[in-house]
Amino acid sequence: FRLGEERHSRRIARAILAARPLRSTTDLVDAVLSAVSRGDGRIHPATRTFQALRMYVNDELGELARGLRAAERLLKPGGRLIVIAFHSLEDRLVKQWLRDRSGGNLSGSRHLPLAGKGPPSRFDLPVSKAIQPSEKEVESNPRARSAKLRVAIRTGAGALDDLADDGMNLPPLAELETTS
Repeated sequence: FRLGEERHSRRIARAILAARPLRSTTDLVDAVLSAVSRGDGRIHPATRTFQALRMYVNDELGELARGLRAAERLLKPGGRLIVIAFHSLEDRLVKQWLRDRSGGNLSGSRHLPLAGKGPPSRFDLPVSKAIQPSEKEVESNPRARSAKLRVAIRTGAGALDDLADDGMNLPPLAELETTS
């Protein structure tokens, strides 16, 4: 549900449980197909399920968060951070992190005005929106269809010492294995 952004995740989970033991990826695909229709044909119905499993096992969002924090610590002033995200969860994490680090989250309101100036900006964003591939690029490289590129330039402000978090509040894999 969280990592695959699958609308039918609960129905798929029930089908996977009913199909156990799964001995191959084909068994998993068959379980997913038994739970959902073929869809609109743009992507295979099992794609999001495999994406979610891969992202969870590889801790992809956690790795991305740790990579962003490392870039903040390692880049010299004027250094450029270029991130290509291939799905919305990655892009959302990068977008929010860059907005926080560029001072973009400093918005007061008439009910609670800003008390001060806020922390110094750690990145400048020369382009405010994600750069997406052109139609020509997608035609020559179909895998680029979902890519979003974000650019940031490091300022001289010191790095923050907060903990890297994937923002998804997911329990570690080992914890899930012991509760099953």
